[in-house]
Amino acid sequence: MTFEALPRRSAMRRAYRFPVVSVSALAAVVLAAAPHSAQAQRPAPALAAHDSARIDWERGNYVDALTRWEWLLSSGSASEVLKDIALTTGEWHPAREVSEDGRTPRWSPDGSLLAYTTSLSGSAETRVVRADGNEFREIARYAGSQPVFSASGATLYTVRVRETEATRLAQGELERAADVTARRRASAGLALAQRQASQLIARNMSNGRERVVALPEGLVPLSLAQSASGGVHVVVSAPNSPQDTKLMRVDSGQPRMLSSEGEGLVVSPSSAPGVTAWMVGRATRSFGAPGELEAAGPSLVVMRDDGSRTVRAAASYAISADGSTLTWVASEGGATVVRVAGLGNDTASVVVLRSGMPVQAPALSPDGSWLAFQGMPREDWEVFVWNESQTEPRRLTREIQHDLFPRFISDGRLLAVIGEARHRRSYLYDLDTGARERLFHNDLVRTVAPEYEWEVSPNGSRVAIVSERDGDTITPERALYVTDFSVTVPPEALIARVRQQLETETELRARGEAMFAPIAPQVREMVADVSKDRIYHYADTLHGYGSKYIGTPGNLKAIEYLTARLRSFGYEPELQWFEPGPNMRTANVIARLQGTQNAELVYVISSHFDSVRDGPGADDNSSGTTALLEVARVLSTRPQPATIEFAFFTGEEAGLLGSREYVRRAVADGKRIVGALNNDMLGFRNDQRLDNTIRYSNDGLRDLQHAAAFLFTGLITYDARYYKSTDAHAYYEAYGDIVGGIGSYPILGNPHYHRSHDVLETIDQQLVAEVAKTSAASLMLMASSPSRLPNVTVTRSRRSVDVSWSPAAEASITGYEVAYGPPDNPFAKTVTVTEPRVSLTDAATNAEVRVRAVSSGGTRGWDWQRATDR
Repeated sequence: MTFEALPRRSAMRRAYRFPVVSVSALAAVVLAAAPHSAQAQRPAPALAAHDSARIDWERGNYVDALTRWEWLLSSGSASEVLKDIALTTGEWHPAREVSEDGRTPRWSPDGSLLAYTTSLSGSAETRVVRADGNEFREIARYAGSQPVFSASGATLYTVRVRETEATRLAQGELERAADVTARRRASAGLALAQRQASQLIARNMSNGRERVVALPEGLVPLSLAQSASGGVHVVVSAPNSPQDTKLMRVDSGQPRMLSSEGEGLVVSPSSAPGVTAWMVGRATRSFGAPGELEAAGPSLVVMRDDGSRTVRAAASYAISADGSTLTWVASEGGATVVRVAGLGNDTASVVVLRSGMPVQAPALSPDGSWLAFQGMPREDWEVFVWNESQTEPRRLTREIQHDLFPRFISDGRLLAVIGEARHRRSYLYDLDTGARERLFHNDLVRTVAPEYEWEVSPNGSRVAIVSERDGDTITPERALYVTDFSVTVPPEALIARVRQQLETETELRARGEAMFAPIAPQVREMVADVSKDRIYHYADTLHGYGSKYIGTPGNLKAIEYLTARLRSFGYEPELQWFEPGPNMRTANVIARLQGTQNAELVYVISSHFDSVRDGPGADDNSSGTTALLEVARVLSTRPQPATIEFAFFTGEEAGLLGSREYVRRAVADGKRIVGALNNDMLGFRNDQRLDNTIRYSNDGLRDLQHAAAFLFTGLITYDARYYKSTDAHAYYEAYGDIVGGIGSYPILGNPHYHRSHDVLETIDQQLVAEVAKTSAASLMLMASSPSRLPNVTVTRSRRSVDVSWSPAAEASITGYEVAYGPPDNPFAKTVTVTEPRVSLTDAATNAEVRVRAVSSGGTRGWDWQRATDR
């Protein structure tokens, strides 16, 4: 089958653009903020102007920085700083989107084809694209997942799950599951049914014909890996025993068993010309590379094509692409030892490192001349490199966050990633100079782009990356991109990027000023009362309780302390006691600030106060708790039109127990929660910037919190559409799209996360204070503004588009703003009305309509309610 060129995503799923200011007014704002514009003064030398722009960027003064760069680029003075501007604002090597959803990308041996798995059609499907220059043209689609090409590229292997009565029943059970326990049980049942229905499929790439590979009776395929000797390596097991696996090689002949009976769990098979290797032992969850095993008892099996094999005690290993060199990591005499040996014959191994630090994820350059691995000299992983010219490994990275999974692009160039699983970022390293540059970005100032998979092409010219480049971690899709190292961003494209970022950032700031204008003096007065010293004393007390996991003494002490502090602020806290397990009691602590006008409408701000069992949780989440205490204190004498509840949740680390209990009671009591902020992990400081991430479901709250940060605090904010597996999830499930909040720079970067060394001295209390200011300012505007309007309906008559909605719930509403336009310009036209209805006579077909209320105090709804004319 042949398909047309892949469709391009028309735009990112989120955007800041909004017609608050006219083009002429926007230009005036830009010029006013441009001290280095050509109109303002004589041009400065390029390097000096660039240096000033970089300082502004680091401070979060994005308009000033971008204005300077726009001038530099437009004046032709930026040639010597072009790359640095590109890397600061986004990508140097532009990424090409291959698919809106793609997992497990795999290159063909010659790099001309890229196969990946997608679920866009509703079930797992393998798609194959051909690389023609920098374009990718889809050439085939097949049912199945985990694509792997044979060594010649002539055959593509996949795992296909047949639809059976058992899989249909198991899928139905999962869809009907009503709670977390039932979903886990149903998910396990579906996984078993799918394993039982799995087949190994081989497809001829020249004619598309497929065959089902007959495996020995009772065995099913679990995972695939390329075989340098032809065919494919297949990890197999009995359907009911996925932890008891074996390794087979499959080609045109009969499948051949490679592993021996009783070796244990087989993981991480790989091969090179003349050799195949794999690990056997017991599986473990670790921060290392996928497939790593426990230190006690694992072994490395190395098999040559003549059938001879060597077994070594090892925890991890790597083989060079040319088959010349082997490296492995083992525990010897209580120390971690990294060894390198030739594979051409039985050469003696060289000890590269003998150390007490943990080591994982070794990698070899294609010719075996360079070795890289991740080691942990203190609390975080760093990347080390070595070759024969060195007496000992050289430390390549010094980032406070984890540096992970090194892999070679070429013999002198390395790719590695930074961060934790929910937000990793890829970087390139020059091994000779140690220079580092960001590889992948989304060319947006504020939205983070989590990365999950990286697949380097065989010749190192390209890398396929799986990422949520639009920052949306809620939808199930993860897009697939390809970066070509031979392509760099042209100057004209970089100018366009900088201008777009400048326009977007200027609009965001102008809109934020307009949003907060009615209450700005009161907000400034309030944030001036936030005290870093008070926050530290809260944190010091909570830290002294040690672990605050449910069932520990520290959990009960924290409940007592929070209750006492809230009472000292003038609240009468509610303790929501419940029993999450036998002989175990814990409680949420809730304080309520009664609204002055719309008391029945409730805004909630929450943080969980419990920690993991083995640590005090200074960042996760005493930082959120102490910020919440300070917000409750400074607002205690400043009641707002709507009611505000301060919710200190318990049991988050045990499965979001406290937030679900709070929401359960709120729903049962008929509580009208119309907006929610949830803060989690605020205090870890990666560098000199006071920065953190807005984690939201609601676009209006996202922009409101950005504005609160840059108007009233020193906080620099990023954003990601993100709430799953956090306490915010409970709000979303019960009350819908009303969620914002701040946490985890950016998303998750703290190497102390869920560790015993998540201690007080790792926390920047000024950062916590800036988040407290941002949160309190956000709450003041939310509780002073109309909430989202319910029940917006759009109907088309012969002469107009008729829009109606339920009246706003707040008192003192003076009218409603209605914006409408085509999907690519939804704010093309606006109209203001006093009644909850309007007839639009000039609305185009398929117009998007947005409505929000306006209060007598001048505040406008913090988010638009949307509807579409269909």
